[in-house]
Amino acid sequence: MNPVDTTRRTPPSAHDLDEIRRSAEEARNTVLAPPKRSEVERYLNPPGNSPYALEYAFHILGDARGKKVLDLGCGHGENVALLVERGAAVIGIDLSPELVQLAEQRMATAGRSAELRVGSAYETGLADESVDIVFCIALIHHLEIPKARAEMYRVLKKGGYVVLSEPIRFSSTYDRLRRMLPSRDNISEYEHPLTRDEFQCMVSGFKAEGLRYFRLPIVPLVERALGRTSKRIRKVSAWMLEAFPGLRFLATTAVVKLSKI
Repeated sequence: MNPVDTTRRTPPSAHDLDEIRRSAEEARNTVLAPPKRSEVERYLNPPGNSPYALEYAFHILGDARGKKVLDLGCGHGENVALLVERGAAVIGIDLSPELVQLAEQRMATAGRSAELRVGSAYETGLADESVDIVFCIALIHHLEIPKARAEMYRVLKKGGYVVLSEPIRFSSTYDRLRRMLPSRDNISEYEHPLTRDEFQCMVSGFKAEGLRYFRLPIVPLVERALGRTSKRIRKVSAWMLEAFPGLRFLATTAVVKLSKI
């Protein structure tokens, strides 16, 4: 088991402290269980037309064998385990000591190894141009985007890339309507889906490839009513976004590969 790195260069902000507190609560409510093999295999070679954003993120990841991959905001390590399964040498960094400890338990139980650290997305402690890929799933909308983007760019090797998946809300009308419906999730005052300008800030300076949009608003409405994930409604949403590009401003998730040039 790798030791937890608790060193920080900058004292945690009020925002950081709030995220640490919320992550500790998440950790207390998390029960680790060995994943079903069928669930693991979903992410080993997923198709490019998958209706699921995370499957598509693993599709554009490409061949990670022998590459150094930074899972930024690794949480309790679900994606760390999948990246290791894909043959990557993984560094997982998260702000929460409790979540990193769960990630270490997950890897130990699976008999796998990864370098896991407590650290900030703004100051990872990694050397310049030291990683091949940054895998970043649903993290940026919690952060100060220019600072996080600059750190990712710094640690990436030339020709390396970011696999980014983020909640978005490009439609101001939908944003107003959505704010009228209280979320059932425990949402921080600091986080929100990325606006178009925020998404462009994150993308700027990179070569964007493979951009796809996911989850029209009908998806969470139907799944909330069903109380479960529905592959059928996800497929309908994916088809509509492909067939009618004008609907993309209503999508709620974007996934893209950002190459360092």
